[in-house]
Amino acid sequence: MSGRAKPRDQFLLTERELQTVALAADGLTLHSIARRLTVTYGAVQSRLKFARLKSGAPRTTALVHSVYASKQLPPPATEQPVPLSADQMQVLGYLSEGLTAADMRARVSWPEYRLRDAYADLLEALDAADRPAYAIKRAWAMGHLGQEQQPT
Repeated sequence: MSGRAKPRDQFLLTERELQTVALAADGLTLHSIARRLTVTYGAVQSRLKFARLKSGAPRTTALVHSVYASKQLPPPATEQPVPLSADQMQVLGYLSEGLTAADMRARVSWPEYRLRDAYADLLEALDAADRPAYAIKRAWAMGHLGQEQQPT
């Protein structure tokens, strides 16, 4: 058993949880979110943890995707899409599921450098260096992710 949570079709987050998820989707660090909301770092961790438990999302990237898909947050403003390669789209799909790099390695038969490059190139293309939750938001804004459309 992988220990990963199973995504739920229906879940409802509190206003505070949604506020915290929205800031995580904006790419803010936990410390930055805490300062912005004038709460403790631990409160931010707790809100995200409970939101992940309610949604069944194993990671914040999957939580952001689930919250947009469930329409609990309004969709991000539409942006001009950037072209993504097939490898980048596959990595984006894995990110939206909340997979870690180790989980991704277990799913693909690619050499490690190819996965590492696809991941780095994806974050760069979405202007989301070191902010995978923000990459999910940008992918939604560009139409690469959506309730009706998911990468394979």
